[in-house]
Amino acid sequence: MKNKKDILQIVRQMRVRASEKLDERIHREIENAVTSPGAATAFKEITLGQIFALFFKKPAAGYTLATTVVLAILAALTLIHPAPSWAMDQAIETLKKYKGLELSGTVTTDGKTYPVDLWMKSDATGGFIEAALANVGGQGMFWTKDNQSYSYDQDDKTVYVEPGMTLDLNPWPGPKMLALLLAEKNYKVIEGYDPSTGQKRVVVTCTSPGREQSLRLEFDVTTKLLVNMKTWQNPRQEGTPYLDFEKILYFDDLSDNTFDFQPPAGATFTNMPLRISDASLPALSDTNSGISTEGLTPDQACQTILQQYWDATLKYDFATFRRLTPRVAESSDEFLRKSFDLDGIVQLLKIGDIERTGTSKLGPLALVPSWIRCKDGTVSEVWTIIQFRESDQSCVIYDTHGYALNVKE
Repeated sequence: MKNKKDILQIVRQMRVRASEKLDERIHREIENAVTSPGAATAFKEITLGQIFALFFKKPAAGYTLATTVVLAILAALTLIHPAPSWAMDQAIETLKKYKGLELSGTVTTDGKTYPVDLWMKSDATGGFIEAALANVGGQGMFWTKDNQSYSYDQDDKTVYVEPGMTLDLNPWPGPKMLALLLAEKNYKVIEGYDPSTGQKRVVVTCTSPGREQSLRLEFDVTTKLLVNMKTWQNPRQEGTPYLDFEKILYFDDLSDNTFDFQPPAGATFTNMPLRISDASLPALSDTNSGISTEGLTPDQACQTILQQYWDATLKYDFATFRRLTPRVAESSDEFLRKSFDLDGIVQLLKIGDIERTGTSKLGPLALVPSWIRCKDGTVSEVWTIIQFRESDQSCVIYDTHGYALNVKE
C-alpha cells in the first residue's frame, strides 16, 4: 500500500491518528497548561484559510521556500511599503520564552488531504525538538520516546521504529529556525494587512538549497509571533502545499504526559524502511561529488566519507562539505554554518558501523551514527544516510537523519 507507507514515511514529518481518549487527554493537558497560573501562555488562534482558500487549501510545514507565490500574496494582502515596524530579530526574541507548541492544519500526499494535530516540546537550548506527538486523522500516530521515533499504522496494526528524533521539522520552529531563514536563498519579506481583520501581517518566503522545499511564514506584526506556516516539497511553491498549519498555539512548557502514547495490545513492532526522496536523485548523481568506493567494503566507505565530512565541518572547509553533500552544493557559506550548526560542533568522538540499510534508484543506502561533542559540552548522536552509486563505484552523503539528545559519552 504505497499511499499508507508514504504517509508513514511522512510521519517522520507528520504521523498519524490517535484515539478519542488520547485526543481528550491531550487537549485536557493543554487546557490545564493554558489555564493554570503562570504555567503556560497560549497565543490567540488565528486562521487564514478563508483568505488563502483560492490559492492554498491544503497542507504545509517544514523548512524553506521560493518566490512564485508573490502574486498570490499580493491578491491576499493589501500590501504597503515595508516599514521598520517588524524585523526577524524581534520575532526571534519573542519566541525564546516558549518551549511548547501545538500546530493544527493538514497534510496532503498522493492527492489526499488529512487533518494534522502536532504537539512539540523543545530541548533546553531551544534549538531542537525534545518530544513530539502527531495525530494524522484516520491514519495513525507518530511519537518520540527515549531518542527513538515511532509510527503506528492502524490498518496493519504495526509500529514502525527508527533511531533518533526524526520528526522532519528541525530545527525547532523557534529562534534558531528563524535565524536560519535569514541565510536562505531568495529570502524575502513583504509587509501588509490581513484584509479580513485589518491586522498587520508580515509574510516571509524563501527557498531551501538542496532540500527541494520551499516555505511561507506569516507573522503577526503586533505580537511578533508566527501565526501561519506552509511548506511545499518543491523549491517554487508550486501546487498544493505539503503541510499547512493555520493554527499555532504557544505554551511556556508542556507536560511530558502530553506525549505519551501506547499502541493497542497486539501491535507488531518493526524497523522503519530506510528511504530517500526521488527528488534528490539528480543532485546525488553528480559525478563530481562524493568519494570513490573502489576496493572498500561498505563499512570502510562509510567511515571514510564521514571522517572527511566531520573534518570539513570542524575546519569550516565548505568546498569539501559541498563536494561530499551535493544536495547543498549551491548553498552559501553562511547557510551551511547555520543549517548544519557548524559553530556548535567542537569534536568528533566516534563513527559507528552501518545500523540500517535501504535502497534507491542509484543503489544501496546506509544509515550510520556518529558521536560528536557540542560547544556546550554535551554529546550528541547523529545519524547520516550514505548513498552508494552503483554506476561508478562511489558514494555521497544524502543528509543527516535524526539525532539523539543527552547521550552519555
